[in-house]
Amino acid sequence: MRVPLRPAVLGAGTVAVVLISAVAWSVARVVGTGMMYREHQQHLEPAVRLGAEQLRASRDIRLDSIASALALATGYRVSVFDAQLSLLADSDLGPGQADTIVDRARRAEVAAALLRVDGFARRVSSLDGLPYLFSATRVYWGGGTIVIRFGAPANPIREAASATAVWVALAVAAAGLVVLLFLHRFVRVGAASVDNTRILLQRLGAGQFSGPRVKLSKITELARLASAANRVRGEMEEQVSRVTRERDELAHLMDEVAEGLIALTDDARILRINPAATQLLGLVEVLPFSPIGSVVRDPELRDLLESSVVRPEARLELTVGDRELEVRTKRGTEGGSVVLLVDMTEIRRLEAVRSDFVANASHELKTPLTVIRAAAETVLDEGLPEDLRHQFLHSIESNTVRLQRLVDDLLDLSRYESGAWRPERQPFSAERVAWSVWEELEAKRAGGDVGFRVEGSGEGSGDEAAVYQVFRNLFENALRYVPEQGGQVIVDIRADGESLRISVRDNGTGIPAASLPRIFERFYRVDAARSREEGGTGLGLAIVRHLVSSMGGTVVAESTWGSGTTITFTVPLHGAVPARMASA
Repeated sequence: MRVPLRPAVLGAGTVAVVLISAVAWSVARVVGTGMMYREHQQHLEPAVRLGAEQLRASRDIRLDSIASALALATGYRVSVFDAQLSLLADSDLGPGQADTIVDRARRAEVAAALLRVDGFARRVSSLDGLPYLFSATRVYWGGGTIVIRFGAPANPIREAASATAVWVALAVAAAGLVVLLFLHRFVRVGAASVDNTRILLQRLGAGQFSGPRVKLSKITELARLASAANRVRGEMEEQVSRVTRERDELAHLMDEVAEGLIALTDDARILRINPAATQLLGLVEVLPFSPIGSVVRDPELRDLLESSVVRPEARLELTVGDRELEVRTKRGTEGGSVVLLVDMTEIRRLEAVRSDFVANASHELKTPLTVIRAAAETVLDEGLPEDLRHQFLHSIESNTVRLQRLVDDLLDLSRYESGAWRPERQPFSAERVAWSVWEELEAKRAGGDVGFRVEGSGEGSGDEAAVYQVFRNLFENALRYVPEQGGQVIVDIRADGESLRISVRDNGTGIPAASLPRIFERFYRVDAARSREEGGTGLGLAIVRHLVSSMGGTVVAESTWGSGTTITFTVPLHGAVPARMASA
């Protein structure tokens, strides 16, 4: 847990001031006591000499009286001792009491005075148990040697020294508090600047670039630190903004690319995968940094992707589920790899369709041409009977018509697919167009009793000529497979939201389930022999699909073998905005 800087400094400073004040008090007390001791020693020595002179001049007066008089005059305690260190008189004792005091072992100053040495001592008196400063000197009095001693109590000296030490400590404490207040103000300003700088750097470390800038301190060095932090914040914000923008643009680009893209780390974990790759691999959700081996189930593809982080590059086309994928991998210069998945399913299907189209077109063109050539060669025979000649000429005519229809359908289909034809947008009556097509076909048909009716009505928006051709192709297909007696072709027209839904239903032989998904392919026939006999080109439903799609609609087929077929297509409803209006 972080301790606030200013309270910590203030507390430490207060403790320091207290400690310094205590030390100052102790030192001042010791020094003051020593100085006062020396001063009192200097005062005691002349007082002792003066007392010795007065003692010599007063030979006829009792020692008790002399001691009391000297004590009263000097303010010191006065004692008189004989040569055997026995107390003869004392100013603090009454007459006759001196003989009861025995303190020879501790009268060092008296012994020193007997040896003609100025005696001085600091000790506790045995009389009252209080500390004293003693000074003694030798005197000849009454025919013998005695010692006069002056004593000054030490407690007042110590108390005075203590009082002086207290004032010194208070002065030191006051000075320390002034310094502490100044330091506290200095630290407060500096700590605030440092704290703001720290908060800014923490925000930068957490990736947060919002918030106020650090105010510049009055302290030069801290102002430089705050300025550098503000500059770093601005530069990092700009760099992170640029990197974020580039990352978002790259991510958006990856998401919008139709091909699958996967970025792998050094240990083959998924760094990023775009939606196209997720869809191509059939994945629901991919967690970041998931091992690629745990996501991809196809063993061949998994081995390729796991080895892509060590192989410089690779390219392989393989089948994953129901898709043909071309996989390209390239190892990154700084580790990892990038994988490109290209869906080749539609391309391969179109290649197969193109190949089938070329083969089917060649076959469809070759068949009538072969018949025409053979019939023409036969007609050129001069010995050919007239009835056979007419028969072969009729064959040439019918195959020529078939060939012409085939070429016309191919040209129409090519025009629709190339975009050379664009549908018009105009209102039309679907019921009227359906009846018009049916009447035209009925006029060309010979025999048969096929019922026809239109249920419902509606007005669509599109190209009426294209709708006419759609009805014509659907009706021709229906007439090829319904029975000649009892056949039924029913057109159902109804509005469905913004679309006009039109269904053409018959009671013909129907379409097998296996053939139903392919009936809109070019040249695909459910019953090829029957279709050719009746003049079908195999392109009718392919043309229907392109025409309906160009007008912004859809077309679907429903059928059950032996129970008829229903083909439903939609066009925009008149007055509604079409969902799409694509070019053919």
